[in-house]
Amino acid sequence: MEKDQILTLKEAAELLKVSQETVINLVSQDEIGGKKIGNQWRFDRQELKKWKSSQKKKNVEQDALDNVVKRFFQYINKDHIITDLKAIHRFDVLAKMSKFAKDLKICRNQSWLFNMLHSREKLLSTGVGNGIAFLHPRKIHSRKIKESGVMLGICKSGIEFRSIDKMPVSLFFLILMKSEKEHLFVLSYLSQLFRNNSLRDKIINAPDKKTILELLKLKYNQTITQTQE
Repeated sequence: MEKDQILTLKEAAELLKVSQETVINLVSQDEIGGKKIGNQWRFDRQELKKWKSSQKKKNVEQDALDNVVKRFFQYINKDHIITDLKAIHRFDVLAKMSKFAKDLKICRNQSWLFNMLHSREKLLSTGVGNGIAFLHPRKIHSRKIKESGVMLGICKSGIEFRSIDKMPVSLFFLILMKSEKEHLFVLSYLSQLFRNNSLRDKIINAPDKKTILELLKLKYNQTITQTQE
């Protein structure tokens, strides 16, 4: 294969006329192929051109975004949200969210999940800053998880959670996936979503669960940080 047949992430985005983030989203949906070598993505020019010519919709960017949002909402609905999480301390959060996952029949064993989350927090806090935490076990345990799901617990007053910015956490996302690929997709989605710091406060002050779900839809009117080539 000729050298110019292999494209960087930036070149692939230019060829498809979409953002670099959309290219990564298309890879996560298995729409296009891509290989990551270290921190760099590489793509086959001919494969991308073939995929592009097969698309009927003119707005590939919006089409890809719609598909990403649709995929994320396979994992969460209004029943997966606690709008008033009553917890005293960080380990109480883990206990309450573990019970929630068991009640939803997403996790098979509440005690096991609590222990996994507890071990993860002892290793390194999942509080990523800006009042948000992404709770999850260290590894994928497909046999312990009945179905992949994302749950959200909202504590308006905030709880000390040893976050990287040392600020209290108000939004606790519990991410339980049956595969590594699903897990990485959800983490990527939520990370993109919360680049907008004002979103946290909008969710905390939302009047109902329907509004919260609407706020969790990824939109490209946010400032998107360029992904490394």
